[in-house]
Amino acid sequence: MLQPIADGITYLTAQSGDSLFRLFWFVVIFEFPRYTLSFFSVAAILLYPKGKQDPFLGRVTVVIAGHNEEDSIERCVLALHEQSRVPDEIIAVSDGSADRTAMKLRNLQDAGLITEGHSTQVRAGKSAALNLALSRATGDIVVVVDCDCTFDRHAIRDILEPLADPRVGAVAGNVVVRNPERSLITAFQAVEYLISISQGKQASDLTDQVSCVSGAFGAFRRKALLGVGGYDAGGGEDLDVTLSLRKAGWKTVFASDALCYTDVPDRLSVLIRQRFRWERDAVHLRYRKHGDLMNPMSPRFSLREVWHEIDFIVFNLGSAFFFPIYIVWLFATYGELGFVILLGAQAGMLALDGMAFVLAAVATPKVDTVRLIPFVPGYSFFNGFLMRFVRLGAYLQEWIFSASYRDTYVPHKVHRVRR
Repeated sequence: MLQPIADGITYLTAQSGDSLFRLFWFVVIFEFPRYTLSFFSVAAILLYPKGKQDPFLGRVTVVIAGHNEEDSIERCVLALHEQSRVPDEIIAVSDGSADRTAMKLRNLQDAGLITEGHSTQVRAGKSAALNLALSRATGDIVVVVDCDCTFDRHAIRDILEPLADPRVGAVAGNVVVRNPERSLITAFQAVEYLISISQGKQASDLTDQVSCVSGAFGAFRRKALLGVGGYDAGGGEDLDVTLSLRKAGWKTVFASDALCYTDVPDRLSVLIRQRFRWERDAVHLRYRKHGDLMNPMSPRFSLREVWHEIDFIVFNLGSAFFFPIYIVWLFATYGELGFVILLGAQAGMLALDGMAFVLAAVATPKVDTVRLIPFVPGYSFFNGFLMRFVRLGAYLQEWIFSASYRDTYVPHKVHRVRR
C-alpha cells in the first residue's frame, strides 16, 4: 500500500521547476497569487502601521434587527452597554418574530437599556427591519450589529475611528468566532474567519478593495446610507449596500481592532445551507444587480471596482469550477500517481494556510489563536476540498436556476419585488 506513495514521492522530487508547474498548475494559478498578495499586504501593515486618528465625536446610533432572537438579544444589548464608548441610542427591531423577542424588547426599553424597540407582526426580511430602524435613527453614524454578537470592550470606539475621515462611508468590523470549542466544524470556521476576515480584509483595506461590510458588525455614515436609499429588499444586504456605497463614491474600510464575537453553525448541514445562501447572493449581487461595475460602457464603471470583481471571478468562481477539472485531469493523466500529486498539492495549500494563519494571529493579538493551531491542517483540507465543492454547487445553482430568488431566508413576498 505504501509503495505507490513512495514511488510518487520519488517521482515528484525528480521533477524540474517547469514540470512541477505543469503538475501543480491549479495551486500556482488559483491559490498562490492570492496568498502572496495577502502576505505582502499584511507584512506592509505590520511594518508600517496606520497612525491613530482623532476620535469620532459625533452622535452614534446602534441598530439591531432580528427574527426569533429571544435567547440572544439581551446579551447583545448588555454587551453594548459595557463598551468604553457607549452608543448614544440603541434601536432594536423584531422582524415578525414568533417567539418572545417582542416581549424582551419591551422589557429592555422599560429598563432604559434600549432607546426604542419595534416589533412587526409580519416578517418582511432583515433589510426592511434595518430600514425601519434607520428611519428612527438620529445618530451621525449608524452601527449595525447582529443580535447574536458580543464585542471587545473598545469595539465601538475602534470602529468609529476611521470615520473621522469624511471620505469614509462605511467601516467593516473584525468578526471572529466565539464558539470554536463547540465542534470540529466551529473550530475550522474559527481558523477560516481569522484567515479570510482578520487577515484577508486587512489586505483588501490596504488596496482599497473592502467590498463587503459585514452585517454582523459594521459602521455607516447615516447620510451615506440614506444617499443610496438604505437597504434594498433581498438577501446579501451587507454586500449589496457596500457595493452601492462604493458606486456612490464612498470609501469602505476595515477596522482590525474592532472585534466582534459571533457564534457560527456547529453542524455541517447548517453550515452548508448558510454558505449556499452566501455564495448564491454574492453571484446575484455582483454579476446581476451590480453588473455595471464591470461594464466599461456604464457611467459607474471604475478600475477601483473592477479589481475586486475580477478577484472574485478568478479566485472564487474560477477555483471552484476548475478544481474538479484538475482532479479528473490528474488521474486521467497520471493514474495512481494522481493521488500522490494531489497530496502534494494539498501539502502546498497547508503551507500557505499555515503562513496565513500565523500572519492573522500576529495581526489580531487580542484573539486567542494558540488553541486553534491543531485545527489548521484539518481546516486546510476542509476548506480546500469540501467547501470548494459547496461553493461550486452554490454557483451552479445561481447561474442556472437563479436559486437566490427562492431562498427562505427572505420571505417569498420580498423575492417578488427584488431587483
